[in-house]
Amino acid sequence: MIKFPNIFKFSRTPAIHYYCCKYSSNKDTTPSIVTEEPKELVRKQFDLKDVKASDMQWRTPWHQKEGEYYTALRVFYKEENRTSMLQKLQAPIDLSPSAIKNWWAKQKEKKEIMMQSYIPDRHRILGNELAAAHFIVHRGGSIKFYNEDKWIKANEDNEYVLPRFYEEEKVLQAIDCSDMNLYYEGLVNLRDLRKVEWLSFNGCEHIDDWCLDRISNIFSHSLIYLDLRNCPNITARGIGALYKLQHLKILYLDDFYKSTHYELTCLLLQEVNPDLDVRSDPVTFELS
Repeated sequence: MIKFPNIFKFSRTPAIHYYCCKYSSNKDTTPSIVTEEPKELVRKQFDLKDVKASDMQWRTPWHQKEGEYYTALRVFYKEENRTSMLQKLQAPIDLSPSAIKNWWAKQKEKKEIMMQSYIPDRHRILGNELAAAHFIVHRGGSIKFYNEDKWIKANEDNEYVLPRFYEEEKVLQAIDCSDMNLYYEGLVNLRDLRKVEWLSFNGCEHIDDWCLDRISNIFSHSLIYLDLRNCPNITARGIGALYKLQHLKILYLDDFYKSTHYELTCLLLQEVNPDLDVRSDPVTFELS
């Protein structure tokens, strides 16, 4: 006979209590015959209509169950990124001179963008006016302060004379960024300038519509003159963002007749600001 400890006699589990009563060694106790299983042990019959997503949890992919791995490698599980990632991994390495040149150009661009990032310590030591002056002159531009007749620009050895500490009377009036390698990320260094009236981006190939939107927000209260010639990435959308320049009087563009949309945007800009004079370089036509 199989004997169980007395602790099983008081077990609350229906199955264990049933077997303890059936095989108990106590002769005075007549074992009861159980013909059906307890209700808790009856197998539940599922209806296909009642099946929920939680009932199919066992079919969940492993990377969704393991949240840590899914977070670290989620780029491999997104459907839209899977194809491109596999294509990059399977693509042969291009070591041609043109590919190496493009790669090196992209690395230089990333470095330049990082070097143009906002540095809080520079603005804390110099103030916003002098910090912007150092930023522009160091990269080949020139600036002019109020009550001063001379423009400050670096020489061939990139040497220039500017105060190294904050001076209250130094307030920028004009900024010339012509032919500078200036990016959108670098424009944040020009914010919080009080009285900039003259601004030129002539020849800045990286100035685009997004840059014009940021410029119009930074100088909306003071700018009078703006030069956007030789900026190939500027479209009618960027010109439309200049409506926020409330005091703008002169706007220089390449050719506002180059497209109907571009011309209409310039006309609407003049309608919003009747004092605005939109100028363009003379366009010559050659007849063959």
